Amino acid sequence: MTFVAPASAFADAVEIDFASFIAAPRAVVAAHADVADPQAGWATRNPAKALAFLFVSPRDCGAVDELMAL
Repeated sequence: MTFVAPASAFADAVEIDFASFIAAPRAVVAAHADVADPQAGWATRNPAKALAFLFVSPRDCGAVDELMAL
């Protein structure tokens, strides 16, 4: 019973327009084709980040060769 009164008071005090969230969906993550390959030598200097990059955006690029050479 004590939860209902504050919840209804909050709902009356705050106006939320849910239509704006539904009407315009946005892409949160870039498309796979839009992600650029890392610069040459970047994977050698940042092997942990390169592994994370290849996990998130798997592709055949120079980072694979650099990591294999380590």
